[in-house]
Amino acid sequence: MIKFLAFLPALLLFQSGLDWDDCERMALKNPQRAFELLTERIESERGEDDLERARIQSLRGKLLLDFGLYQEASVTLYEAEEVFAQEDCAPCLAKNHNYLGELYYKIKGVQAALDRHFQALAVFEKVGDREELAKTQGFIGTMYEKLEDYPEAIRYQKLALATLKDSPQSLAGAFVLENLGSIYEDLERYDSSSMYFSKALALNLELGDSTHLPGNLNNLADIERKTGNYELAMQLSEKAKAASEALGNLYQQKSALVDISKTFSLMGNYDLAYQRLEEARRLDEEIFSAETARQLSIQETQYRLQQQIAQIRQLEQESDFEDKFRALLVFLLLLLVGIGLLIFNRQKLKIRSGKALLEQQEKMLQIKERLIATEKENINLLEARMSVEVESQSKALTAQTVHLLEKNQMLEGIRQKLKNSLDVEPKDQKKRIRHLIKQIDYNFSQDADWEDFKNNFEKVHQDFFKSISKDRLELTPAEMKLASLIRMNLSSKEIAATLGISPESLRIARYRLRKKLGLQKGESLQNYILCI
Repeated sequence: MIKFLAFLPALLLFQSGLDWDDCERMALKNPQRAFELLTERIESERGEDDLERARIQSLRGKLLLDFGLYQEASVTLYEAEEVFAQEDCAPCLAKNHNYLGELYYKIKGVQAALDRHFQALAVFEKVGDREELAKTQGFIGTMYEKLEDYPEAIRYQKLALATLKDSPQSLAGAFVLENLGSIYEDLERYDSSSMYFSKALALNLELGDSTHLPGNLNNLADIERKTGNYELAMQLSEKAKAASEALGNLYQQKSALVDISKTFSLMGNYDLAYQRLEEARRLDEEIFSAETARQLSIQETQYRLQQQIAQIRQLEQESDFEDKFRALLVFLLLLLVGIGLLIFNRQKLKIRSGKALLEQQEKMLQIKERLIATEKENINLLEARMSVEVESQSKALTAQTVHLLEKNQMLEGIRQKLKNSLDVEPKDQKKRIRHLIKQIDYNFSQDADWEDFKNNFEKVHQDFFKSISKDRLELTPAEMKLASLIRMNLSSKEIAATLGISPESLRIARYRLRKKLGLQKGESLQNYILCI
């Protein structure tokens, strides 16, 4: 009756709505019963939303982990993780990360566990849940202890205590204190270890957490035995044994018996040491048997179907033994057939899925190959087009330069002829001829074709004018034109003809350009410009 009343609040909350603090406390007090109630809740399909069902699955995964059913735990926790990510529930996801961290430590190793705990740490730091943040820091410190990185382990445990400074009286605080005691025990600093174990024990007693009391007492007994206080070690181990018996915790009871045996051996009482060790051995056999039965029961709970429960209840209501026996035979036969069909269908589905996946991969590979071939063809076409464009621009630039050269040569010839005719023509005609000469001179200095030439030149020699005008160097249009003609590798005679100036004027213009470009004596202006 007392046990029923103790679980009545949990039953009521499973009937009406889930209080997660009560759920987690019940999972600590009686994990197997909590697991059964959570499973019933999942199977009953009472209309919880996806997020609520995911939270139930997450806690069930933690319990499966505690039961040692690692594969079932991983499936359940991953299912919950997928929903938490879809629903964007950061605190739920972080708590699930910590559960997976504990699982990874069991099956993958410390580093994999650390990765999960650090993911949880980042979330709890953001949402500001101090108790869960401290618990996560404690997990990380414990992993560093397993790696024998004791300075880092201590640092994270003390970070956890600092996080809990406003609420030190909590289960998370007891967890962190116990971790610190374990670290200092590894370091053989028994005074510090004893202090932290004692604080953890006092806090658990104050909070009424009887689940962890046997472990607290066993840890303190280890310290006293290692420091030679055999009488006190014996008293603490006996208390741990009594607390374990009261809770029905066979693991802690066995641990206490082993510790008592070690203490008797150190005290020289080998008969009693042997007796306690024999008790521990018998208890170990009982644990193995009980644990096997418990795990089988949990697996049945994990995979049972609502139809099976209905059939069992129907069989229990039957009064006639023959009807019960017949129904039982039918049930077993259907179960075997169902299992056979299930196995057959699953294998068939696996084969079909594998074949479909293979076909899809082959199609994807063919598509990728076609895409690569198309891309290569496009690149080749682009390169060919660019080559044609560059060649075309180069030809246009060369043609324009030749045209400019021919035009200027022609104008130069006209100017010379006009100059020669000045001596023989009448006075009125001389004015007109001089006017024509001025117009031709003006055309030499202000060539209207320069912008077209410049645009074509830039297409062939990209960013040339920008590069030669670096460091805010301001070149005149005439200097820019001179530089571009040098870049085209024309001779001095061709450049002078194109610009319509004398070789001496060209030499002066080149000198001024060298000076503006900051070239030292002996440096080639042509080489400098060709390298731009």
